[in-house]
Amino acid sequence: MALTPFRIKMKKYLTLGILLAVIFGAFLYLKSDYKNAPPTLYFNGNIITINDQQPTANAMLVVDGIIQSIGKRASIEHQNIKNLQKRDLKGATIMPGFIDVHTHFALSMFLSEMHDLSGFKHDNNEEVWRHFEKIAKNAKAEEWLIFKGLDPILVSDLEIPSLSYLDSITPNNPILIFSQSLHNYLVNTKAFEKASITNDTPNPSSHSFYERDSSGKLTGMIVEQEAVKPFVDILRDEVLTAKLMSRASENVMSDYAKNGNTTVVSTGLTINDKKPLILLQHLSDKNPTLLGGLLAKIGQFPARQPFPRHFIYMRHDMTNLLPKKRTNTNDFYDIIGIKHWYDGSPYIGTMYMDAPYLDTELTTQKLAIPKQSKGEALINEEALREFIKFYHAKGWQIAIHTQGDAAIKDVIKAYKNLEPELDFSKSRHRLEHCLMLPQSQINDLKALNLSPSFHVNHLYYYGDALYTDVLGEARTNKILPIHSTHKEGIKVTLHADQPMFESKPFRLIQTAVERKTDTGRIIAADESVSLLDAIKMLTIDAAWQIDMENKIGSLEKGKYADFIILDKNPFDVSIEKLDQIQCLETFVNGNKVEGKR
Repeated sequence: MALTPFRIKMKKYLTLGILLAVIFGAFLYLKSDYKNAPPTLYFNGNIITINDQQPTANAMLVVDGIIQSIGKRASIEHQNIKNLQKRDLKGATIMPGFIDVHTHFALSMFLSEMHDLSGFKHDNNEEVWRHFEKIAKNAKAEEWLIFKGLDPILVSDLEIPSLSYLDSITPNNPILIFSQSLHNYLVNTKAFEKASITNDTPNPSSHSFYERDSSGKLTGMIVEQEAVKPFVDILRDEVLTAKLMSRASENVMSDYAKNGNTTVVSTGLTINDKKPLILLQHLSDKNPTLLGGLLAKIGQFPARQPFPRHFIYMRHDMTNLLPKKRTNTNDFYDIIGIKHWYDGSPYIGTMYMDAPYLDTELTTQKLAIPKQSKGEALINEEALREFIKFYHAKGWQIAIHTQGDAAIKDVIKAYKNLEPELDFSKSRHRLEHCLMLPQSQINDLKALNLSPSFHVNHLYYYGDALYTDVLGEARTNKILPIHSTHKEGIKVTLHADQPMFESKPFRLIQTAVERKTDTGRIIAADESVSLLDAIKMLTIDAAWQIDMENKIGSLEKGKYADFIILDKNPFDVSIEKLDQIQCLETFVNGNKVEGKR
């Protein structure tokens, strides 16, 4: 029986309807997400708000991820809230989640799956290389072997191996060893061959190079990031599978949260293209994307769950990944700025200083720093000014790596020279690490609205070496002038520079208050800050540094419910035990971060 025109039309409509239903169903399936926490009244707690107008509270009402009310329980109206959950904290301490303003998430993912040669795992030279040889012995032929943590300061008797030793232990495996500072590396001949690096290969630049002996032969040592890039590119293709990176991303983000971090900031994201950004957005954004949802459903990405917020400064050499303009529209995941390096590391001789490194056995032999070296700037002053001028005009926040006093002076001078033509009155540009920030430059920092983030672990882990072998007593007693900077009304922050050191906020806080090295030596005691100020440097002041102080960083009505529950009140324990405080639970946008580990 022939179909009438009406039936033909109805069949088309039915087919179209089914197709639209399938598309809509697929859309809902891919956009499905974890269930948000119900409205919750937390009460009978010791709530440290980090809000000067209301320093403490004993109850907090959270609805849809926002703090609706905070104060005394009797003053909080909650009778008409549907599905309200009530949680008795039984006297537990709550405070705002920490904000890690300078970390390296992608590199942390990469290194989390690698073999550890660090002083945190091994006590001496023999242990380090015994572990190396054990790993090599059990490896399959042609398998890449990646190691991390090599450090002649944390392992005081460490001997840097020759290329011939590396080749004798790993003749059939390419290897790459990251130093603890992440500024120099070791490879063997097999790895050089993989990367097509020969004795005749030109160095990428004067400050990033393949070390050669007096006869011009490669030694296996690589200095700074440009020179190691060919090896990392190969690893991305041959080692870093989607499954491995998915697992690593989930584990690393869980570890940030377990240490009490509710926000992480990647300061100089090391990636080659936009693909990793899809994963990072999938992990942290408030809502799933269609592509992220699809990749999660087919097992290429981890399943969505609550994780810390993530904000990103792109590298200066990856500007093609910057959005066309800064929008400030995403409170959970966003690219917020750009980072450059003006000098390098104190521990490989690339920190740029006014006076030379000390000539000691550690510096000249173990660290291979040339005698009387002062380090050098990684870019010229004109290029620095053009960089600042271009990205400031585009509205991007700028972060510049500066360790040495000469480097810091040059960067401040560049901003000062640009002040007549650029308006810095509302900018929040940053200086990173600031080991040797001179007292004489602090007033200029304030005038230019420059905000430093201090790598305070330099003091705890390397303070003794800086004091006796690298800088000497006089210069070391001037490092990390946190109190002097803070008392001038400048917003400052603290960071661990993970994966150089694990992001453990209470360890940073304790060091900022005590000013003690890991052996107990006190360095510049007058630069100590109060416990409350140190906590603010990792909460509300850190929020200010990323332009989020009105939304996170303290527990106040109208802000996001990003908070942690602790096993102890930091104001009730002795200073020397601050780093023993445990984070029991972490909440982002009112949702508990369960994590994986």
